[in-house]
Amino acid sequence: MKFNKLLIPLFFTTTSYQLYAGEVIKPIEPIMVTIPAGSFQMGDTSEKDSQPVHQVSVPEFSMGKYEVTIKEFRQFIEATGYEMPSQCIHQLNGWFNYGATDGSWQNNSLTNNDFQPVNCVGWNAANAYTQWLAKETGKLYRLPSESEWEYAAKGGTNTKFYFGEDVDQTLVCDYENTADLTGENILQRDTSTSYVNFFNGKSNCTDHSAYSSIVGMYKANPFGLHDVVSNVVEFIADCYQDSYKNAPTNGDALIDDVCEYRVARGGSWHWNTFSTSQRGLLKADFVGGVEGFRLALDGNISKISHETKQYS
Repeated sequence: MKFNKLLIPLFFTTTSYQLYAGEVIKPIEPIMVTIPAGSFQMGDTSEKDSQPVHQVSVPEFSMGKYEVTIKEFRQFIEATGYEMPSQCIHQLNGWFNYGATDGSWQNNSLTNNDFQPVNCVGWNAANAYTQWLAKETGKLYRLPSESEWEYAAKGGTNTKFYFGEDVDQTLVCDYENTADLTGENILQRDTSTSYVNFFNGKSNCTDHSAYSSIVGMYKANPFGLHDVVSNVVEFIADCYQDSYKNAPTNGDALIDDVCEYRVARGGSWHWNTFSTSQRGLLKADFVGGVEGFRLALDGNISKISHETKQYS
């Protein structure tokens, strides 16, 4: 077992800023937020796989202010021709049917705007995107480690959510796009069922979004990150282990020789809000409509590219 932040060497052999259909395709670098170095207690005694609670010291790093959008991801596809999955677990009329259906990152029933987080990609394509962006920019963009994600999501807080305990689930709609009363109305209308049937129910507030929302529509956490525990589930660099027994304590990702499952963090518009300590897991080849990702980078970024300024 080894602990690495970079998962595998950069493998793309494409020339920087490739021509696609006669046009120069330049990457849109994400807007990043500098996350200060610090230590925190990682884990939760209420979740079996989030134990033991342990102290982690995280060096300064940068985290995507927003989840990667469809528009950003399109630059990668057009520049590289990366072969994407053509099926995705996403259809509204099969909300509770988890068989794959025709659909892709740019053609599915749950997204219709370039500024929504990209979905229907799977872990492998998300990781490939980070490698392409790193090669094109000379900056080692990557998926965040699990401890980086939790530290950044908490934003220096010690409560269940970065906005408090929110026992009655009434505050969350100001901060996150989650399973709420809006989604409940749409679910009953279009599928004749209810979030009441879900394992974690719904929030008792209205966030005005039935599906994934345009990134950055809700209040940021204390570190300035948006949609950090909802909107879409986020892919993480680490291999999933069912406890923190062998977890690194320096902010690195846990990468095993055989990685059957990857860690996923946060909830989505489709699930009631996950705490900042709650863990998820997905197979690397799983492709779904409520999963996306955001980026991380060692150190801080003092300037952003011209393309990013235009995009933002």
